[in-house]
Amino acid sequence: MQGATSKAKIPLFIVGVDSVKDAVFARLKLTEAGPGAIHFPRRLDADYFRQLTAERVVTRFEKGRPIRSWQPKRDGERNEALDTFVYAHAALHGLISMGMRLNEEAESNVGRAMPRTRNVANTESQRIIRSGWMR
Repeated sequence: MQGATSKAKIPLFIVGVDSVKDAVFARLKLTEAGPGAIHFPRRLDADYFRQLTAERVVTRFEKGRPIRSWQPKRDGERNEALDTFVYAHAALHGLISMGMRLNEEAESNVGRAMPRTRNVANTESQRIIRSGWMR
């Protein structure tokens, strides 16, 4: 869906957060690599995956009608990883709806030299400094 436009001519999109979360959790359940599977870098720790899976669907009934909502599994559970994943997904689909063609972009880069990445073993031995600003 093409987004509306603000006064400053910036495209705006409504994000169906619940629908994106449904899609993300369905993709997380896939056990085989292939279409739809989500690939994660090895550098992500257990805390990232706790945050990514920090919510669950809860169905309650009001006046006999089911109402689904995503709720934290535990009070105070951090879910920044899930939120950023959802908005990254929405941003990707916004770009696609505005004409970005990822397959064509990828095909045009075939054969180009990829930037060198650091060895994973070396990065694990490096000291990790964590910020306390959100605690």
